[in-house]
Amino acid sequence: MKKIFCILGLIVLCACERPEYDLQLACEDGAKGQLLVDAQIYESHADLTVKRLSKELRATAMGQNEYADNIWLGNQVSQIDDVISISLPVNANGDYEIPNKVALDIGRDNLTGGVTFTLWHMLDKNIILGGTEIPAGESLHGSICQVVISPVDVVPDGISAEQLKEIKNCMNYISNQLLWDSTIDESRIRVYDEKTGREMYITEKQIDEIFNGIAPVDLMLENLSNDSENIVHACNVAQRLREYIQAHIDTEYIRDDE
Repeated sequence: MKKIFCILGLIVLCACERPEYDLQLACEDGAKGQLLVDAQIYESHADLTVKRLSKELRATAMGQNEYADNIWLGNQVSQIDDVISISLPVNANGDYEIPNKVALDIGRDNLTGGVTFTLWHMLDKNIILGGTEIPAGESLHGSICQVVISPVDVVPDGISAEQLKEIKNCMNYISNQLLWDSTIDESRIRVYDEKTGREMYITEKQIDEIFNGIAPVDLMLENLSNDSENIVHACNVAQRLREYIQAHIDTEYIRDDE
């Protein structure tokens, strides 16, 4: 009889420990970057494992991203494939929150009645926006998260996890540089300089030389799974692109009147 009670007690305990939601979410990082969030949400707390998928770079270089660049969670996973595990206790409002850092709000869509998940990003230092000082711990942006259904890991054959992380960061850099700004007469991209935020054009001839015959679209991060043969060259291409920009930005940058 004691064994039966013990078994029943164990079953009840397991049921109590089962999360209300156990799912994967795709959320914005407060800018144009994406985070992947594995969430186990209980009545008393939410356990989150957050991984960076992509990152906006151009706006940062041009000094247009001060809010996004000072978000606590985004700065914990600063590079592609960086991961952090955090636990958010439930607060008095029923939301899950690490005060002054990050919060997860669970709500209902007014039209569908479905459950919604919003990740609230908070500043990790004081900043000035529009002449107004915004204190650390303040939240100005909530990211509506999308549930990821049947995810599949994108791991090309013959590439280690460490190599893949480096390749993804190189592909993210290339993706941020590929702002097509062609004219009737020529195909060109409008690239930016990481150090100064200035922009310049690179035309088709230079594109072919820098990419060594690889179609630029093949080295965009969102196309990682489409061409595993070419992605191994991503970091070499990124390096050539950086060197070309650094060598020409002082004489070829786009003036305000152009």
